[in-house]
Amino acid sequence: MFIESLKAYSDDRGELRPFNFSELPFSPKRMFLVSEAPKGITRGEHAHYETEQFLICLEGEITVSLYDGVKETVKTLKPFQGIYIPNMVWDSQKFNTGKDLLLVLASTEYNQKDYITSLSLFEGVVKK
Repeated sequence: MFIESLKAYSDDRGELRPFNFSELPFSPKRMFLVSEAPKGITRGEHAHYETEQFLICLEGEITVSLYDGVKETVKTLKPFQGIYIPNMVWDSQKFNTGKDLLLVLASTEYNQKDYITSLSLFEGVVKK
């Protein structure tokens, strides 16, 4: 699921860009922002056993790589674009401008045991 752009409603007071949680394939339990990431830095580089996520670029340009154990998909998000990350997908985000702002909606509360931080472990789990 890729959102090309959140629909904008504009008038002389500015823009409104609503997003209905009912559009997601999960009910969000957690939200966080990634900001002030240095230009060119890569974050993420993990998968989740259970957590699903939806990433929305609010500012800048963020390249998202998704790997399901067989195929890699790469999308570059610009402001107001978003992408769904199912559980058991290895993902990373490269922050391209140094002024990037990423909003993440997650289906679960934080649980360190839900993270797979070794690519070789992830590949072993998904190939079973």
